[in-house]
Order: sequence, then structure tokens, then C-alpha cells
Amino acid sequence: MLIALLNHFARLWHCLLPASCLWCSLPVQRYDRQLCDACQQALPVLPYALCHYNLMWLPQVSRGLKKPRFDQLLSLAYYQQPYRHWLQRWKFAADAPAGDLLQQQFGHLLRQYQQQGHALPQAIVYAPMHPRRQRQRGFNQAQLLARVAASTLNIPLLDVFSRPQALPPQVGLNRKQRQRNLRQAFALQANATLPATVALVDDVITTGATANELCRLLRRAGVSHISLWTLAVTLDV
Repeated sequence: MLIALLNHFARLWHCLLPASCLWCSLPVQRYDRQLCDACQQALPVLPYALCHYNLMWLPQVSRGLKKPRFDQLLSLAYYQQPYRHWLQRWKFAADAPAGDLLQQQFGHLLRQYQQQGHALPQAIVYAPMHPRRQRQRGFNQAQLLARVAASTLNIPLLDVFSRPQALPPQVGLNRKQRQRNLRQAFALQANATLPATVALVDDVITTGATANELCRLLRRAGVSHISLWTLAVTLDV
């Protein structure tokens, strides 16, 4: 009842004062969207018809992933504009509308993936943040995305990882530096019970070092198939 009332209020407010599109700044047509219809249609899309919803089949992606421990890669977009701008605004400037937009687009991709008849994982997990860094930022973007995935697909969300060490950020590091930075950075709960297939959610995959370390722990816990779901993937150019 409360949700229906809030949605009704949002529709009325939209009629009086439509929100501005986060790309072109013109009014949006729908109260629950951050983009106008024209910009939504103009968003860059990935060639999923060519790779069967597994970006690891694309050479421009697979070249940048050395010995991945995951079996499938699903991302919303390449780490290019306009997604790069929205990601940076969300993560580093706490821009809530940008975060809402990215979560909406992520949910849309997952619904599309489900409608295509692809097998769904039995559970969803996400990349953790150190508690101190999460308090500074105010949120863990991977956790918020994982919640979107769980609610969209009606799949259990498991909180199984921790990050006991506050390590320097991965931004700007090369592959070897990232791997060294991540040694013993993560831990899996001792009593964690995991199914055979899971989806690991993170915001961006660059070299795959973070995902590989988390996947190593999942494999040790008996997980046989891991899908990595992210907002963006950095191309090897």
C-alpha cells in the first residue's frame, strides 16, 4: 500500500516537474527513469548475439583477462562514455541519480538475459569492501548491484566475503601490482554454504585480478561454475 502511494505521488510530481535526462538534460518521459527515450535508445550495446551472453568469447575482452577463474562474463557495457562518467560520479561523488541509473540499466540487462532462456545461478555473491572504506563512501556499489540482481531474478543473495585488510585502491595499478595488492586481501566465512553455481557481482572488471582472487575462494568452497556480472569491462587496446 505504501509503495503504491509513493509511486502515485512520484507520477504526480513528474507531471508537475519532470526530471532531466542524465545524458542530454532534456525532460524524461517516465517518472521512474533517469534517461529520456531517445538517449535510452542511443546507449551503446554489446554484441551479445555474437557471444551468447559470454563476453569471454570476444577477443577484445579475452585478451585482457589472463587465466580467468570464472566461466562466464556478463557486463552492461564497455568502460567507455557515457557509462564511465556515470560510474565515476556514483563511486567517487556519491551521485545518487547516476547510481540509480546504473542499477536500472543493470536490472534491464539481467531481465533480458533471463528472457533469452539462459541458465541462472543458484545464488549471488558480491565483492566486499573494507568496513572503513565503506563507511567513508557510504555504500558498497557491488552490494547494491547484487541486491538488484537478486530481486530482479528472484535468486538468493549470500553475504559470504569479508575484506579484513584495508589495502590501497586498485585504480592505476598494472596487473602484477593488482595481484600483489590482493594477496590475502579477502576471506570467505568459515561456515559459508555455497551451491554449485553462483554469480559474482562487481562494478568493473579491468584485469580480473580481484575477481580471480574471489573465485579462487569460491572454488575452494566447492563452487563448480562461476558467472561474473559487472557494470563495465575494460577493453584490452
